[in-house]
Amino acid sequence: MRLSRRQLFTAAGVAALAGGTSSTGPVAAAAPVRTWSGEIQVGDWEQYYLGLDGGAHQKALSALGIAHRDGVRADEQYLAVPVESVRRAALEFGDHAAADVLRARFDLDSPSMLGRGLKLVLGQDGLEERYFDEPGLQLRYIGYRRRFANHVLPMPSAVRKALA
Repeated sequence: MRLSRRQLFTAAGVAALAGGTSSTGPVAAAAPVRTWSGEIQVGDWEQYYLGLDGGAHQKALSALGIAHRDGVRADEQYLAVPVESVRRAALEFGDHAAADVLRARFDLDSPSMLGRGLKLVLGQDGLEERYFDEPGLQLRYIGYRRRFANHVLPMPSAVRKALA
């Protein structure tokens, strides 16, 4: 993973604070500052989409000016979106897919919305790792999804806190 200059200088500053002392004793280490920089491809973002967010994903796409003619998914899967915009989609609109792609990208300590949705629909824990690689599991989800068409899974405060 390549780090930006800003990330390197932030890490160096945190390391300098952690090693320093003052006349009253050791200096408390500052918490590392997370920088929401970089870009995320829309296809990577939408692989986490289950449709249990009450239309938040589509509202986020519209707010970002991303075309989605089918009314569900973006037309251009290779379009790169700034990370801060994806973060905004999660916080302002409640987009579950945005929260999960950020959780995966930045290794955030927050619950998986994909995992919660799969547990709700399929009744099993721990399916999120298998979901991306198993078309049979994806088809099984699609088959059971109709019963939950009007269900909106609320985003837990732990997810919002991790993104703040």
